[in-house]
This record gives sequence, structure tokens and C-alpha cells, in this order.
Amino acid sequence: MINYEDLKDWQDSARCGLRNEIDRLEEKEGHIRDLLRSLDVVEELLAENDDLKESLERKQREVDDLAEQLEQKQMEIDELRRQQQVETGNLRQQLLDAKEQNLEAVAQKKPTEIHNHFESGSSAQVFNDKVTGKFTKKNKWKRKEKKRLW
Repeated sequence: MINYEDLKDWQDSARCGLRNEIDRLEEKEGHIRDLLRSLDVVEELLAENDDLKESLERKQREVDDLAEQLEQKQMEIDELRRQQQVETGNLRQQLLDAKEQNLEAVAQKKPTEIHNHFESGSSAQVFNDKVTGKFTKKNKWKRKEKKRLW
């Protein structure tokens, strides 16, 4: 015959085991849900990473374009500097030529007279411009001799 007490103990034990199994499965379900949430977060991060990667590539293309433009501008600046140096050299030469022509014109306009701005008998000589030719010193003895002769 069946022992009702044993059956009741078996029933309690089975019920307790099933409840434990439900708790274990609920815990496993929570763990699995956490894993699914983690996968969702990873999926979002991967999508954001792809967006950032595309943005970075766009920015890199912009940087490359700007670097190329900068290089072209630098080449233009270098060419302008070379042209400026050539023009500056030409202007300097023109200025030197003009100064030389001006000096020649001034030299041609000035009289070749020499004016002594000191009193007679002074030994200092002052000249207004460039002087060319032969200079001789008057002999004082000759003057005195001439005076004596008179």
C-alpha cells in the first residue's frame, strides 16, 4: 500500500525542487536579459563607431584638401616673393641709374669756377664742387720779390 506520509514528503520535496528550479531559471533569465542588454549597448556603440569613422574620414579629406590648398598658396607666395625680389632689384638699379644721371646733370649745370671764401692772404681753400685739373701753390717769395722790385 501507499504510504501517505511518504507521498506527502515526496510531494513537498518535488514542489520545493520545482520552486528552486523556477528560481534558478528566473536567475538565468535575468542573466540572459542582461547579456541581451549588453549586446544592444555593443550594437549602439558599433553604430556610433561607424558614424565617427565616417566623420573622421570626411574630416581627413577636408584636412587633405586644405593642406593641398595651403601648399598651392605657399607656392603662389613664393612666386610672388621671387617676382618682388626681381622688381626690387630692378627698382634699385633704376634708382641708382637715376641718381647717377642726376649727379651728371648737376655736375654739368654747376660752374667750374672755384671761389675762395677767405680773405686774401689766407692759406685755406674751400671748393664748391668736385675740382679737376692741376693745382699749384703760389710761391710767396716771388710775391715779395715782385714787391721789392717796384
